Amino acid sequence: MTLDTDDEILQDFLVEAEEILEGLNEQLVELENQPQDADLLNAIFRGFHTIKGGAGFLSLDAMVALCHKGEDVFNLLRQGERIVDADMMDTFLKVLDSLNSMFSELKAGEYPTAADPAILSQLATYLNPDKVAFTAPEPEPEPAVITESKSAPSDSDEITDDEFESLLDQLHGKAAPGSQEAASETKAAARPAKSSSQSDSDDITEEEFEALLDELQGKTKSISPAPTAAPIIEKTAEPEKTQPEPQKSAAAASTETKKDDTAPKAAPAKQTADTSVRVDTSRLDEIMNMVGELVLVRNRINTLEAAFENEDMAKAVNNLTVVTGDLQSAVMKTRMQPIKKVFGRFPRVVRDLARSLKKDINLELRGEETDLDKNLVEALADPLVHLVRNAVDHGVEMPDVREAAGKPRQGNIVLGAAQEGDHILLTITDDGAGMNPEVLRRKAVEKGMMDEDNASRLTESECFALIFSPGFSMKQEISDISGRGVGMDVVKTSISKLNGVIDIKSEIGIGTTLSIKVPLTLAIMPTLMVMLGDQIFAFPLVNVNEIFHLDLTKTNVVDGQQTIMVRNKALPLFYLRKWLAKNFNETDKPEIEHVVIVNVGTQRVGFVVDQLLGQEEVVIKPLGALLHGTKGLAGATITGDGRIALILDFPELMKAYANRGY
Repeated sequence: MTLDTDDEILQDFLVEAEEILEGLNEQLVELENQPQDADLLNAIFRGFHTIKGGAGFLSLDAMVALCHKGEDVFNLLRQGERIVDADMMDTFLKVLDSLNSMFSELKAGEYPTAADPAILSQLATYLNPDKVAFTAPEPEPEPAVITESKSAPSDSDEITDDEFESLLDQLHGKAAPGSQEAASETKAAARPAKSSSQSDSDDITEEEFEALLDELQGKTKSISPAPTAAPIIEKTAEPEKTQPEPQKSAAAASTETKKDDTAPKAAPAKQTADTSVRVDTSRLDEIMNMVGELVLVRNRINTLEAAFENEDMAKAVNNLTVVTGDLQSAVMKTRMQPIKKVFGRFPRVVRDLARSLKKDINLELRGEETDLDKNLVEALADPLVHLVRNAVDHGVEMPDVREAAGKPRQGNIVLGAAQEGDHILLTITDDGAGMNPEVLRRKAVEKGMMDEDNASRLTESECFALIFSPGFSMKQEISDISGRGVGMDVVKTSISKLNGVIDIKSEIGIGTTLSIKVPLTLAIMPTLMVMLGDQIFAFPLVNVNEIFHLDLTKTNVVDGQQTIMVRNKALPLFYLRKWLAKNFNETDKPEIEHVVIVNVGTQRVGFVVDQLLGQEEVVIKPLGALLHGTKGLAGATITGDGRIALILDFPELMKAYANRGY
């Protein structure tokens, strides 16, 4: 049976549920470390409750059943009748996995499959009072009011827990229409708070009800729930009146309640909802493409303006440049997402992996609010997961080993993000054993990657870079947990495709840091324009390290490769004219040439160019059919003077030409 994926209510639920599930992933792992954190317990409870309500409205019974069980268990946890332990957390993470699976089915237009009965059975076990010991401290005064209402008679001014839970189920669509009609007068009077046929002015709003729910469930600690609940029961529990009158009374009572000190809570939520709109990402991509075309026109006008030498025109062009820049920035911000969308999955990844390896590891997240392009957020997810898993598996030692080395038994991994100009810097740091360059050299020789003489000349940085070589692994046995090097070449390739670079620093006994630098967006790229013969080429600026003039008398040849010494380090030197220019003549070499030092993965390489034209922001265009698939070219763009420039892909360029002997 399929769902109507174009249904607006379903789409709203998918957006809300996805945000809640992402939050639960992080909150559950955090709860294991802080099992009695009231705020966390309440937040997770509300997460299950909100998903259950939306799923009930859409008749998604499998999701309702699972969330209802989870909600009940967390209600016990909030009341202090149980405390979270590792086994219980394993069960809740299985619940979350099941919900994510259901969510994927929903997005595909299918009704969700029922949860594994074993999971539901385990949750039911936690709810069995015969097997649960009361180990919690004395309950706080606030929940005591609600507990007291359990024993209150049906004609009391206070609503009981059973009545309130039944009311929640009805309001969120769990109960069938027939059962709603058969409800008691008290429940019937309260139910129209959400489904009343009265005018808008008489209805209780969604925000007002949620604020009331928070108060009744103990979220608002500064106000006792009983006084808030009592006026509603007083106004609604009048069986002598006809149905429409209690509806109006309930709404009026709610309005009166909101006039007290709790009123400001509901207003901002409604205001926020009114100022947001959901836009399809394809529409944002289309707008970004148009802005890109505008940038090209701006560059063209800037070039033409220089030839006129007219002051008024110069002012107009400057204004156009400012407005275009502001528009470009504004459109880019609409495509931005916080890196937290990716980071949020790592507490779970580290927790599960450390538990399976019997390691004790703390994960620290920094810079979660750093924004970058939505496409980059999605593209970085898999490489980062691989690198973090490797830090857990290979970076951090076993607790006994750490203790013997004088370290804390608990290892530490820091995942950070920060914006640096027009780039994002991501770092994965562990305080583990570090990497030994000598061991890496020996491994490279054993695998036949190079002879001992070449291996002995590798710098530490070059030794660390060996882990990105295909098939290079330090593990003797291959398992489902990738060791450093197993698939690391894929990570490097993925980062390179994003015009990013990776750097590794490691110290024996101290730890390892992997740094990844990627551009803020893939749509508009800052470049360095150069000339090779009569053709313009664009170097992605993220790859450019430095520029200097080359004295041909200071080059050397090592193992058949021409090199240049830069700060006491030999760098390979290549003449791009030989690779890319159609008419290259060795006799045309000047005595002084321009060299651009470029980062290619973890390696630095020098490229000789004919002329430096300067920096320019460009819009990447795909190559035409004739050039499609050409090695070393990432795309093309139009320069300010109207000519076509080819954008270089340095990793592919090196693979295609570097081993040809020139």
